[in-house]
This record gives sequence, C-alpha cells and structure tokens, in this order.
Amino acid sequence: MSSKAHPGKFTSLAALVAVLSPVAAVAQISASITSAVKTSEVLTWSTVANTATVIPNGDGRTFNSFNQPSVNTSGVVVLRGRSKGSDSGGTGETATLAAAEGNSPLHGVYSREMATGGGLKVVFDKTTPVPPPSNIQYSGQPVTFTEFPAFPRIGIANNTMLSRAQSKPVYTYTLPDLTETRVGTSGIYGMQVLSRVSAATQLGAVPGYSYFAVPGLSPATKFDQFPGAPAVADANTVVFKGNYTDGTTAKTGIFFRNVHGGSAPAAVQVIASSDTLIPGQPAGGVRFGSTAPPSASEQDVVFVGLDNENAPTLGGIYRAPLATRPTLQTLVSIGQPVPGEASGSFTRIGESLSYDGERVAFWGAWGTEMRSMTLSCPVDGQKAVIAYCNAQYPTGFLAQIPIHQGIFVYDLKTAQIYPVAKTGADYADFVYWTFSGRPPGVGDAESEDFEPPRWRTAAFASTYGDKKQTLVAFKAQKAGGVNGIYLSKLTLEKKAKVVGSSSVISTVVESGNRAQAFDPLAPYGAVVTAIGIERDGLRANWLAVAISMLDPVTSESWAGVYLTNLGK
Repeated sequence: MSSKAHPGKFTSLAALVAVLSPVAAVAQISASITSAVKTSEVLTWSTVANTATVIPNGDGRTFNSFNQPSVNTSGVVVLRGRSKGSDSGGTGETATLAAAEGNSPLHGVYSREMATGGGLKVVFDKTTPVPPPSNIQYSGQPVTFTEFPAFPRIGIANNTMLSRAQSKPVYTYTLPDLTETRVGTSGIYGMQVLSRVSAATQLGAVPGYSYFAVPGLSPATKFDQFPGAPAVADANTVVFKGNYTDGTTAKTGIFFRNVHGGSAPAAVQVIASSDTLIPGQPAGGVRFGSTAPPSASEQDVVFVGLDNENAPTLGGIYRAPLATRPTLQTLVSIGQPVPGEASGSFTRIGESLSYDGERVAFWGAWGTEMRSMTLSCPVDGQKAVIAYCNAQYPTGFLAQIPIHQGIFVYDLKTAQIYPVAKTGADYADFVYWTFSGRPPGVGDAESEDFEPPRWRTAAFASTYGDKKQTLVAFKAQKAGGVNGIYLSKLTLEKKAKVVGSSSVISTVVESGNRAQAFDPLAPYGAVVTAIGIERDGLRANWLAVAISMLDPVTSESWAGVYLTNLGK
C-alpha cells in the first residue's frame, strides 16, 4: 500500500467513502483468548433491497446507494437508501433548477419485515411531512424532510425506529422584542407501527414546548444539534446525544425522553453532561469534555465519555439506568490494563458501542506506538463535501493510527473484558476514516445549525449473545489489504481465578468475493468492493450488512442490503 491512500470508488455504499489505516505492525494475540480462524461461514442470504428495487413512493425510481442497516430480534430491518441524482449543494435558483430537472435524488429511511416476507415500507423520506409540532408551510404545503444524516436504528426487541433528520424550519414564533424567528431544522423522529412522532427537536425555547428544552437551564434553552445516531430503549423511549450552549459555553451530554409520557408530554431528562464529574475522581475533579452517541437496552444505556476527545486521559465506557443524573457504572476506563497485554493499557476507546443488554462490544487501542498515513479527499459523494475537503487539505491529511488495537467485549455478568480480535497475524487494522459533515453555506439558507466536515474515525462491530455463546460481527482489514466482515463465536469461561475465552472466527464476506454468492441478480462478473455493518446489525441470529459490487470488466455496479439467519 502506498503512503498516500485514497478511498477509491464507493458510489454504491454511501456511508463507506472511507480510508483504512495502513498495515499495522504485528502485535501478539492475547493469551487470554484461544481463537481459531475458519475460511468462511456457509450462509444463505436474503435481499432486503438492491439496485433493482423500486423505491416506495419514488415515482418508479430505483435505489443507487445504501448505508449500513439495523435489525431487531424479529428480523425487521431498517435502512437508509438513496436514488440516482445529485444534490446541487446550493440554494435559491441553483437548487430550484436541479429539482425542476428531476436531478435531485430521493433520500429515505425504509423498513422491511424479513421474517414474514413483507415488502419495503417508507419510514421517512423527502416527501414525508415533519411530525408536529409545526406551524410553517412552504408553497401551501407542510414542511418535509430534506436529509437523514445518520444511520437509522430500531429497538432490540421492539419495532420502534428512529432517525435523525433535517428540514427547513418547522416553527415560527415572536420573541419578547416582537421580532419573528424561525426554528427547528434538525431533530430526532420516531416511527411506531404507523405513527410518526417528534422525539427530540430544536423547539425547546418556544413557548409551550419547553419539554424539548435542555434540562436544568433557565430560561428554556434549545438543543443546538443531535450528533450521531439516536438509540431506541423501550418502545416509547429515545436516548440521544445532544449539544447545546449554556450562556456562551458549548456543552454536550446524553439525554433521554419518553415520547408517550401520559396525559402531558414528557420532558427531556439528562443522564450525564459536561457538568458531570467523570467517575472515580474526588469532588472538584475533571468533568466530561465529550460524549458519544449512546446505545441502549429497554432498561439502561451505555456510552463513551472522555475528558478530551482528541487526547483522552480520563473517561471510558459507562452504563446507567434510564433516570435523571443517575450514578454511572464504569465498565471500561482509559488507563485500564488490556487483557493479555503484559504492559498495555487502554489509551483510546471507540465511541461506537454495540449493546444487547448484557454485553458491550467496542474498539480499543493501547500503547504509544503510531503509524502515519496521508489521507486523500474522497472522489465520490456530495460535490460540496469533496470541494470543501480539497480546499482544506489540498495535499492530503496526515493521520496518526495506533499500531496496537482490537475489538473487545465487556460482559456485565462476569465484569470482565474479553478480546475478540487484535492486530497481528490475522488482522492488520480495524480503523476506518471518513470525511463527512455539512459545509458552511450548503443547504437551505434558513438552516442555522450545521456540523462542518472533518476527518472522522470509526470501527464497526456488533454483538448479541445468550447463556451459551456470544456472537460478535466486526469489520477489519487483513494484512494483504482485503477488507471483510468476520464473525466471532465466543464462549466465555470463568474457572476459579482464571478468566478466559475461546473463539472461532469465520469469514462472512470479503472484498473480492463473487457478488452472486450474495445476490443472484448482481452482474455475473461482479465482485464485492465495499461492505458495511453497524452496531445494531446483529440481533439474535439475524445479521444485516450492506454490500457494494462492481464488474471490473464492464464497470457495471450493484449494491444492496442483505440479511442472513445464523441459526439456519
């Protein structure tokens, strides 16, 4: 691999416009895990949606790209998809002309009940009216969604689906100085059966809607943004990360809200925030400087909180009940010894946690050894984002990647960390890089909030288990440059004072695999070029992935979201 890497063409798997860090130096596999790597897992795949699928309410258009899906224990899949076309990246006449020419792509969130053989249904799309409260119309029509910036999620054992979404302002009201203001361009929205609901919005400062406000602040203060993907707890409760401004100070936190709170709307409640002391310190110690989007079960929530996101010295993974400012239980800490590493302690913990109510899968790195890599800007995707990247990093971005890293599982019953896979003989890297966000001046002119594009890292793993076995599906690159999704069947063992585990790891899908092994409608000569899995992609025996494919001879592309039952 050359020192200057680029993401390649991932046009059919939108969320994976990514760059993988270079081949890491060999690190020893932990002595506390006994693993065997199999060549492949013989699996039968069903198509949830693919390039040939006609989009519901899409005027006959078909899908062109997909993001990583989520699935629940009943086999209900929720995904984000997009048709062909290009966003103009502008406003006013440019955007109007693009829409008039029919060049604007249809974005949407869709679901399908795979266990019962149901068809694809719209959860939200660009034609869906934003749920109340809303009092603004555009050209005599209710305001509709414009974008869905994070992957959608579904409850572990319920059918409630959530998506972060953006729109034009949804509400206008008069301030005390008699000036009119328009608010509400971003929010979290839920779908329960056939009912859509506003779960968290930017209307907290609007009279009558203080139940959307940041808890504990006076006067009522709105949230500035809801970064990342919100999580479903029980069927009526959403858990999310929220950013807000307290006076002139930018703050962040983990919040929840019951969307059906009884006769009166339930207010947002805070679990932890920038005002919360990081556990394990005396009074007056360091408070959270950053939090990450949470994962949840029906009873509790897990999240990553750190003192400093870029160079953490305190913090880790925390568990909390769904209650206001509860006592946080520390699961994994920065500085905690890494299982199987004689002198290694966690220096970094990934923000993407997969949680099934008893186990937490996460990415971690240890040691100070790093490798440098120059990342080039994406060549496919939104033109405005590519242009912004090239303007900021005309010669590339120099990234630092930990050499020693791995995928781990924390088990609540044993209170132990178990290694799943580490960099070494079998795997070279687990870290993927993306350049994403919203450039200033792009989108609707009335939108007051945006997250500027930047380079971001992510590792991808999902876990689910029972009394006998813990399953972990994770994404990794092998030393030869092959990217794949791998499945660990982990048996946890606790005998006397010896804590260990045994694992059999098999290949689910790898780049270069024959496309028709996953989709019989794929071009005959196509091979897998990009793959995706998210933290809710594995539930019970259901495993949902996104795959992009390309025929290297004809350049014909294909993509889809696919589901397999690991118990069959």
